[in-house]
Amino acid sequence: MNDSQEPGGLPPQTPPPVSNIAGRYKRFVAALIDGVIGMAVSFPVFNHFGVWEAFKKQQEISSTLSNGLALFSVAMFFVLHGFLLYRYGQTIGKRIMNLAIVTLDGRKPAFVPLILNRYLPQWVVGFLPGGLGPLLAFGDILYIFFNNQNRCVHDLIAKTKVIDLTIKVEVAPDSIIA
Repeated sequence: MNDSQEPGGLPPQTPPPVSNIAGRYKRFVAALIDGVIGMAVSFPVFNHFGVWEAFKKQQEISSTLSNGLALFSVAMFFVLHGFLLYRYGQTIGKRIMNLAIVTLDGRKPAFVPLILNRYLPQWVVGFLPGGLGPLLAFGDILYIFFNNQNRCVHDLIAKTKVIDLTIKVEVAPDSIIA
């Protein structure tokens, strides 16, 4: 019998490859954490400018104020998540949940393309009028349930995936999970 064969002359069984693609639940919890943190930071500012009161009264806010609040939101995104995204490919929620955004070959994505390809399209879609923005954003997120890779539309656009850092797999030497 050959050393590379199991008893009975069969070749040895190789285990199936392990996938470290993040599960939907962990991704949802990470997004929820990011959302709660974003709301906690934004609430006092929105309150100061009367956004909640205008919303309750179904009143419009000025386009200048609206644009200013949009810029504030993007700036706060960078304050909260910029360093972690640049250094580790993570937001605060992803860091807490042991998840990371990586390229399809498992490497930390370059910061500027990550922002331009993964986040900017989401921000632009959010500005679409007539309820179309939230509808498309919801579709982006729902797409995760219609593919076996647990990827949203923004993952496809950016050519990224979200991995679970607690699942150990064989990786490239310059991978963020090595």
